[in-house]
Amino acid sequence: MPEMNDFNKAIIDEFRANHGKVGGGFEGAPVILLTTTGARTGEHRVNPLVSQPKDHDTIYVFGSAGGGPRHPDWYYNLVAHPRVEVEFGDDTFSATATVLSGPKRDE
Repeated sequence: MPEMNDFNKAIIDEFRANHGKVGGGFEGAPVILLTTTGARTGEHRVNPLVSQPKDHDTIYVFGSAGGGPRHPDWYYNLVAHPRVEVEFGDDTFSATATVLSGPKRDE
């Protein structure tokens, strides 16, 4: 199995080459590319994530650290620096991330 970075890079390249469409295990899923700023490094990091568009102004994203007990690194990055860049299809825009909790998260 390729390194996670290699796996992500392949998805990112496919997403950008195919106007936001990807195949494999993500085929048909609403995938976005989320660019965060590293909590410790300050470097920009791009991660492909499954999303659920709610309305014109809201997109929910889902992710895990491979089923591990910790949140994925991108989660800690957006908590530290909530200003993110989102690539959705051919569109790219800035957004402010909000971590949901309680009933909103459960919904």
